[in-house]
Amino acid sequence: MVVYHRVAEKELYRFTVAIFQAAGCSAENAAIVADNLVQGELHGLGSHGVSRLLEPYVKRLQAGGINPNPRPRVVERSGSVAVVDGDNGPGAVVGRYAMELALELAREHRSGWVGVRHSSHFGAAFLYARLALPWGMIGFSATSAVPNVAPYGGREMALGTNPLCMAVPGGVRGPIILDMATTVVSRGKIQLAAIEGKPIPLGWAVDEHGRPTTDPRAVEKGRLLPLGGYKGYGLALMVEVLCSVLTGAAIGREIGPLFKDPSRPSNTGHFFGALDVGAFMPLEQFKARMDWLIASVKEMPTEEGFEEVLVPGEPEARAAARNRAEGIPLAEDVVTLFQEMASRLGVAPLVLQAGA
Repeated sequence: MVVYHRVAEKELYRFTVAIFQAAGCSAENAAIVADNLVQGELHGLGSHGVSRLLEPYVKRLQAGGINPNPRPRVVERSGSVAVVDGDNGPGAVVGRYAMELALELAREHRSGWVGVRHSSHFGAAFLYARLALPWGMIGFSATSAVPNVAPYGGREMALGTNPLCMAVPGGVRGPIILDMATTVVSRGKIQLAAIEGKPIPLGWAVDEHGRPTTDPRAVEKGRLLPLGGYKGYGLALMVEVLCSVLTGAAIGREIGPLFKDPSRPSNTGHFFGALDVGAFMPLEQFKARMDWLIASVKEMPTEEGFEEVLVPGEPEARAAARNRAEGIPLAEDVVTLFQEMASRLGVAPLVLQAGA
C-alpha cells in the first residue's frame, strides 16, 4: 500500500526553487522550472510534476545535459512566424520564452507561430497554451519526445508520446483546455505507477515481446500503444513534423534520452501558437458561444456509471482546487528521495503539512 504525505503548494515551490538553484540555475530560471513542475503536480499530473521529474532534471543539469542558464534567441522571424534556438536550456524556460513570443506575434499579426530547437523536456503542455487565455486568444503547444512508440504496424520504437494542447477561452463556464498525449496514456503515468508499485490497465502498453501487460516495469523494455491505433500514430507523426522536422530539432531516435545519459543534450523540438479570437468575431460573442457549447454537452443525460459530463481541463482544475485546499499528495518514497536530495545539495528539507 502506498503511503502519501501532503505538502502545501507554497512550500513545495520553495523547496523546488532551492533545489534548482543548488543545481546551478539562476534564481529566475529556478523559479520558472519550479513553477512548471509544481503546477503539474498541483493539477493532479504527477507524471509531469516534481514527483517524477525533479531528480532527472537535476541530474541532467549537473551533468551538462541541460544548460541551467541558457540564452534563448530568435534565429528566424518573418511576419507571424519565428524560430527559436533554446541554447539547450530547461524546457520550461525555453518554452515560456517561445510562447510569449508567439503571443507577441499574435498581438501584432492576429496569429503567432513559433518553432523551437535545442530545448529539453518541457513538462505539461497546458502550461504554455493557457498563457494565451488572458489575451483572448486560442493557445497551442506541442512537443516531440524520446521514442516510446512503434509506428502502426511496426515493431520498433520510432516516435514519442508527442503531446499537444489547445486552450480555448470561455465565458462564465471557463475555458476548455485539451492536453493529450498521442498514445493511450503518457509515459510518465506508467513510470509513476512503477514508482508507486501499482499495476497499469491492459491496453496502455506492451512488453518487449509485444504482449499486453499490467506490469509498468515490463514496459521499460516494451513500448506504449498509440491512441486509437493508426489514428494516434498519424497524429504523433504530424506533431513530429511540426516540432522536429519544421524546427530543425532532433527527429525520432536522434532525441537525447531524459532518464539515461544525463550528459547528452536532447535537442528536443517544440511548437507554439496563438490565434486571436477577435480576428474572427468580438471576443464576448465568442465567449457566449463557448458557454452555449459547453452547456450543450454538460446538460446531456449521462451513461450508466457516469455522474456528469466533463469538458477537457475540468478534472485538472478540480484537482488543483482540491490540492490547494488539502495539500499536494506525494508518495512516501518520493518524499524520502526529496529529503535525501536536499541533504546532498545543502538545501533546507521539505516541510510536510502537520499530520501528513
